[in-house]
Amino acid sequence: MQRIFLFLSLLCLTLFTQAQTFYEVNYTGNDGEEYLGLMIYYDDENCKMRLITSSTYEEEIAFESQYVNLVEDKKDKDDVGMMTYYPVEKGFPIFVWFWQEDDASDISEKPYYTYNIKKVKQYAETEYFREISLADMDEDYIAQFYGENEPEYRMLLNGINLVKLQGDAHKDKNDIEVTVDDPIFTNIGGISSGENATEGENVMPGEGGNTLDLGDSSNESVLHLIVVANTTVSDIGTACEKDMVNLSSEFGGIARVLGMKYDLKTIRGESYSKENLAQLIRNFNPNQNDVVVFVYTGHGFRFDDQQDYYPNMDLSPTSYDDPTQNYVALSDVYKELVTKGARLSLVFSDCCNNEVGATTPLVNSNTLFSRSNNNFDVKKLERLFVDASGSLIATAASPGEISWCGVNGGFFTLSLLESLRSQVSALSDQLPDWETLVSNAIAAATSRSENNQNTKAQHGMKMIRINK
Repeated sequence: MQRIFLFLSLLCLTLFTQAQTFYEVNYTGNDGEEYLGLMIYYDDENCKMRLITSSTYEEEIAFESQYVNLVEDKKDKDDVGMMTYYPVEKGFPIFVWFWQEDDASDISEKPYYTYNIKKVKQYAETEYFREISLADMDEDYIAQFYGENEPEYRMLLNGINLVKLQGDAHKDKNDIEVTVDDPIFTNIGGISSGENATEGENVMPGEGGNTLDLGDSSNESVLHLIVVANTTVSDIGTACEKDMVNLSSEFGGIARVLGMKYDLKTIRGESYSKENLAQLIRNFNPNQNDVVVFVYTGHGFRFDDQQDYYPNMDLSPTSYDDPTQNYVALSDVYKELVTKGARLSLVFSDCCNNEVGATTPLVNSNTLFSRSNNNFDVKKLERLFVDASGSLIATAASPGEISWCGVNGGFFTLSLLESLRSQVSALSDQLPDWETLVSNAIAAATSRSENNQNTKAQHGMKMIRINK
């Protein structure tokens, strides 16, 4: 076992350097021993755990396995979905979460564990399953799971020191934790109507957005976030709402950390229309050192004879309106925003790219995607949002494909945020760049859709023109 353990340690080192979220789990096994595990989460298909007991700790032995996520239907009167993390190595527990329809909150509860997924009577609750940040750790803590001679030990220690040093530097500023369940929404106002690609709170017309100064700013630029979300549509509205919350909180936190002003504009609910988007874009005037992030989450389509590879955004106010009369091409938004002259313009869409009129069901899907990101490196964030200039456009699906979503959001939006966090991780030994970030997000969304029994693979597209 010791030799297997050392081999796995080397095998998983690359994954470890991309780690973004840590979870601590505690449970009492059938043998009466108390088990403590440290789970390292990158995305739903890339996860591993170190496991110790009181007896193995005394012997300075820990065990390790990679874990793979699987989401399944569960047809009974109470639960409709089941998320399971399966270990690759034998002898490790299987972790199981259940949730009810339109309810992603159950994922925050402690899971069950079992060694035989088919024998429900053998399922037992864990004592706890909780997120733990690098700032919560110290050298004694990581010494429980890693030996001093292991490269992971040194990486963790360096990451802990970096995050705590950053925390001291920002202690006089506002809390820099990014919490997706508590977004900063502003009552704000808000295209006419492509470019070829490579694979790979309510808005009232005429009103302006509120620009928030989120701390002691030494950076004069503004981070503008524009989110267009079809939150009231009956089939995918809850997913679009979740995307909007996740995005507004993530980029609001980034602006706060970087000392940038934060300008949030949303089009949703009763103000969801082509006319409001056109007015928002028309009246939008960023400064030359600003950063603009535009994200669309909703229904999308393409015409049979469409030459533009990117989708059209369906901005129909109701299901009775004709999408072919209420759409805006994503590539048109990209081109108009680029002409506004901001230093960095980022345009994303999480929508289908298939024939008009096709419906997209909300599928059973869940994730360990964290509510917060406390394990970042400020210098890496600066490289992406302060040092970079240029533009990019990216979308979730290629022509003819569906873009999938669950109650916790769109597959592509979740993958985009996970990839962003990986790129700026305090543990990563790589310099971040937008090409890698978006490519990894597209690949992760493809993997998410391939590994869900309810979906078909989606393959995003991108075009990136950013100076490093």
